[in-house]
This record gives sequence, structure tokens and C-alpha cells, in this order.
Amino acid sequence: MSCTLTSIYASLPRTTRGQPIVLGADPKGKTILYTNGNSVFIRNIEDPSQCEVYTEHSTAVQCAKYSPSGSYIASADNHGKVRIWGADNKEHLLKNEFQPFSGSIKDLAWTSDNQRIIVGGEGKEKFGHVFSADAGNSVGEISGMTKAINSVDFKPTRPFRAITGSEDNAVSFFEGPPFKWKTTMSDHEKFVHVVRYSPDGERFVSGAADGRVFLYDGKTGERLSEIGAPAHTGSIYGLCWDSTSHFILTASGDKTAKIWDVTTGAAVQTYSFGQDLKDQQVGCLWSGTTILTVSLSGQITYLDRNSPTPTRVIRGHNKSITALTVARGDSQGARIISGSHDGLVVRWSVDGREMNNITGDNHTNQIQMLASNSRGVVASIGLDD
Repeated sequence: MSCTLTSIYASLPRTTRGQPIVLGADPKGKTILYTNGNSVFIRNIEDPSQCEVYTEHSTAVQCAKYSPSGSYIASADNHGKVRIWGADNKEHLLKNEFQPFSGSIKDLAWTSDNQRIIVGGEGKEKFGHVFSADAGNSVGEISGMTKAINSVDFKPTRPFRAITGSEDNAVSFFEGPPFKWKTTMSDHEKFVHVVRYSPDGERFVSGAADGRVFLYDGKTGERLSEIGAPAHTGSIYGLCWDSTSHFILTASGDKTAKIWDVTTGAAVQTYSFGQDLKDQQVGCLWSGTTILTVSLSGQITYLDRNSPTPTRVIRGHNKSITALTVARGDSQGARIISGSHDGLVVRWSVDGREMNNITGDNHTNQIQMLASNSRGVVASIGLDD
């Protein structure tokens, strides 16, 4: 008997309290990249039920980014390995594998000519490295910081520049290639979680655990202004630009996300997500007209630039699934019911296009078993006594 894959019920991004997550945007604007465990998820923006999963890493993957051409994806893991693989085919054939350093890689970026990759993280011998995407040879030195790098980026236009944000509260600026340290900006008072260049390369911004956002000149690294004062009352975990280079989106641990006009420094839209710890916003992405954020629960929320009300919410699990059953007797037809080790129960449509978290008096620990009767009533047993 042969089987044909019809649907993938995708995991949500894996999150850790106090840590940002990295999302990758398809240059064509059709898919997003995120990671969970040893896997990279390639998920369609318009129809999230369409998903591909890359599973060739042997340890937890921390980040994945498309090449500017969209032909390749580079993904990096906790052991410091970077795998470059095809994005255009279902097989996702491996092109290259490199190990810039031993230790967790937290972020990576490509130069706009697809030739170079910069990585940053918590290596044993260094915190960052820049290398050729084809041969793996070094094309400069990423140094000057004293603690782990959380975020990296390249200036998308020539002359190329590179920036890093690190846990010594610093933003470092590099000229190249070959890339070498030029200057360090110490405007932040806490960990720098994210640094990002504007699409036109004229400016870049930094966001940190102090809730502040600073704007810098893209060519010289000179500080231009502060966005908001401060921008958020909690840590800033996510930051991204719109395609016009005039607006930025920030995501924060204060359970809000905001759109800012970088010219005036004013917030033009604010999104509030609730009062629970799980409502902290730990990542964001702005791809074409698509704006989305990721909460600490892993939930993906689609936003409207002109309205504070979310347009869509993608729910599901971001912890391992421990129980599964099919409910056939209810008025909605067959439904798949799943439970995970964090006590969450999710109801899925068979085609994977609809998913809803079961709310109410929920389990507080691992779901051990799910069972359904002929009327579609589902019973659950957990390890929460």
C-alpha cells in the first residue's frame, strides 16, 4: 500500500523567554522561514496550510534566511554549522556546509550579490565570522565585541558595510570587503537584540532590551536620532523595515508592536496583544504588504497597517505533540485533535487550513492521551493530576 502526503500540520516557531527569534522573508514575498527544533519551516504567507519542512540539521536550528536571489536558503544551528541548500526544489539539495565557529549561531545575513554570508552568535573562540558562500573562505574579521552577538546585517547597496548587535550593549560597524572593524556605538544600556539595514542602504536601526531604538547613517555609522523616547516599555526583540525605507515595525516584550515613521520619529500605528506573559512579541516580519509578529506562545499574528485589529491569527503547537485523535461525529465533520507536552489542545480541519486552540479549563502539563467517541466528544488525560 502506497501513501501520498496531502497535508502538513506545521509547528509554530519555537520561542524562548527573553530571546528574540529570527524570521526569514522570501524575496518574492510568497513564503516565510522560521525554525523549531532541528527543522526549518517554509510556510506560504497566503495559505499557511502549504508548508515544507527541511530536516537535515542534527541539532537545533536558530535561524534561516533566503539568499537575495531567492534560489538558496542558509540555515544555522547550535553547533555552529551553516547549511546552504536549494529553495526552488522539493528535495532542497545541499549546496555547501560550513562551520564558521563552534557554538550557537543566532543570526545570519547575505550580501545583496549572493556572494558572502555573515553570522553572529556565541562561539567558543569568536562571536562572528564573514565568509564566501561558495568556498567558505574568510572575507574579513568580525571582532571588537566582548560578548555574544545577537543580530547581524549587511548594507544591501555598495559600498558594502556590516553591522552587529551584541550582549555588551554595543552596535559594531564594519567596512569591507574584506570586512574590518570601523567603530562601535554604545548608545544602548542593555543587550542589543536586533540590528537591521533599510532596503535602500541609507540608514540602519538597532533595538535593545532597554526598549530604545536608534537610527544611524548607513554609510558612516553616525548616530542620527532616537525613535521614540523610549520606543517601548519592555525589551525590543524584533525590528524590520518596510520596502520604502520610510517606516519600521518593532515588536516588544511589553506585549505591543508599533509602526514608526523614521523621518518624524512618531508612532503611526500601535498593536496591543493582551496581558499574559505569552502575549510578549518576540519577532516580526514586513514582506511587501504582509506585516506579521510572533508571540512568546509561537502564535503568528497578521496585522493591517491601517488598523490596530489583527486580520488573521495562526495558532497551533510549538512544543512536541504527545497525543492525537480524530473526532468524526460533530456537525463540522471530521476534525483532528492534538495535544502537546505543555498542555495545549488544538483542533484542526482535515485540510490543515483551520486551527483553533481549545480554551477553558485546560491542562497545565503534558497531554498523555486523547480519545473520541462516535458523537465527536473528545476526552483528554494529562499529567497535571
